[in-house]
Amino acid sequence: MKRWYLYLGALLALIGLLIVIFPAFWIKVVVILLGLSMIAYGIYSLKVTKALFDDSHFTTTIMVKSIVGIVIGLLSVIFPLAFSGTVWTFMIWTLIITLILSAIAGFYTAALLKDTGIDRKNYFLENLFLLIAAVVLILISPKQLGIAIVRIIGIAVIVIGAALIIVDLTSKKEVIVATADDTPITDPDPATDPSTSSEDD
Repeated sequence: MKRWYLYLGALLALIGLLIVIFPAFWIKVVVILLGLSMIAYGIYSLKVTKALFDDSHFTTTIMVKSIVGIVIGLLSVIFPLAFSGTVWTFMIWTLIITLILSAIAGFYTAALLKDTGIDRKNYFLENLFLLIAAVVLILISPKQLGIAIVRIIGIAVIVIGAALIIVDLTSKKEVIVATADDTPITDPDPATDPSTSSEDD
């Protein structure tokens, strides 16, 4: 039987430990991932969302939002790898402001779709995610507070990993006990087993 809980728990515990030891590195990882997401989202908006509604206000807003998102996304990938200090802090806050403005623009364009009959649920969720991402960056951006929050997340990941390992080890023990109880250790003695004696008669 494959022990996915054990392997996943060990992996999570290792990642959590690395997060606790190297919090600043993981903050950069979050920013890079958000940057890549903004690039992908900007390209998607230009190709798919812009074509939803033939309206000048809608298409212009989507184009500006997408192009700005792609540019800031590229900078968010490059800056963490190339810079630190004040430039790095400036990049984080630029990303935060871009995410908030993109969400506002997204809600505005969703409002323009109100009378078109187009399903806007996913579009609202997309822009809600942008706001959540901005809030996450606001929480982890101040140096000391951000490192403390990331370390707390790392500890939580370690706890989850340890819990999965315990569940795996405990469930394995229960399976072994159940198998030992249900499976006969030796064959029944023909002299004392009524079923075998009746067949002989």
